[in-house]
Amino acid sequence: MMIGYGFSHAGGPEVIDAIDLPTPQPGPHEIQIKTSAIGLNNRDRMARQLGGSGLTVPGYDVAGNVTALGSNVSQFKVGDRVVARTTSAYAEIVTAAADMSVLLPASITPEKGVAVITPGVTGYRMVELGNVKAGDTVIVKGASGGVGSAAIQLAVAHGASVIGIASSRHEVAVERLGVEHFVAYDQGNPVTQLRQTADVVINAAMNGLGGDDDVAMTKDNGLIVSVSHTEPLLSRDIRFIHTRPLGGSEVGKALQLLIDLMAQNKLNVQVGYVLPFTREGFVKGHQLLDDSHHEGRIVIRVTN
Repeated sequence: MMIGYGFSHAGGPEVIDAIDLPTPQPGPHEIQIKTSAIGLNNRDRMARQLGGSGLTVPGYDVAGNVTALGSNVSQFKVGDRVVARTTSAYAEIVTAAADMSVLLPASITPEKGVAVITPGVTGYRMVELGNVKAGDTVIVKGASGGVGSAAIQLAVAHGASVIGIASSRHEVAVERLGVEHFVAYDQGNPVTQLRQTADVVINAAMNGLGGDDDVAMTKDNGLIVSVSHTEPLLSRDIRFIHTRPLGGSEVGKALQLLIDLMAQNKLNVQVGYVLPFTREGFVKGHQLLDDSHHEGRIVIRVTN
C-alpha cells in the first residue's frame, strides 16, 4: 500500500484528503515511478469542482525515479530520472506509459521538470498547429501564463518575431522570454497598436477570451490558434483552430523537445510555489489554483 491524495465528492480544496491506495504495477509498455515532484494544473481543479462517481485521485504530471519496468520497455532502466504525463498522479508511486515519459537530465531539478509538462506540451501544440516558422510575426495573448510563456519561447526557437500581450506588471518577465515587443492589455486596447499585425495569433489567455480582437490583430489569410472552443466571426480568409490535447507518443515527442530546450537553457518555466506532500500541501495548492492571480507553477515536492 501507499499514500495518495484525492476526493470522493465535489467541493472546495478542503475535500482533498489522504487515502491508502494499492501500489500500482506496470503493465506492458509502462514504467513504475517513485514520485519526486507532482505538478498541479487547472484540470485538477476542474475535476475537484465537478466531483465524480466515487474516489478520484487527480493529477497528470510527475517527475521521479523508475522503480520497475513493464514488458516491452527498453528505453529506460531502473533508477532513471524521468518526467511523465500520466493519471492519478497525486501519489507516492505511479505508473506511466513509456512513450509518454522521457529522461530528465541531472541539470534539471524535478520541480522544474514537472512544472513544464502540461503548459509546455500545450504551448508546443499551439505553436505546431500555427505552423510557426522563421520570419513569422506571432502575437501571444496570455503571455505571462505557463502556456503563453512556453509558446513564446518555442516560437522564438522557430525564428519567429513574437509580440507578447499581458498585464503591465508582467512586462519585465515577458520581455525576458525573448519577445520583440510587449503590449499591456491594462493600458489600452492592444488592437489599437496591433491591428492586422500577426501571421499567427496564439490565444493562451484564460478561456481564450477576446476572439474578436484576435481577428482584428491577424493579417489577411492569417491564423488564430486558441484555447477557446468558440470560433469568432472570421473575415479576410482568416482561419481558426481550437487547440486540443496531445495523446500517446505525441506527448513523448513534445516532452523530449521541451526537456532538450531546457537543458540547453533555451526554455525556462517559472515555479511559483513548492509545497509539501501532505494534505495541507495539496489543499494549499488547490487554494492557489482557485485564485486565478497566482504567480508561477504550483509543485508538490515528495520527500523520499
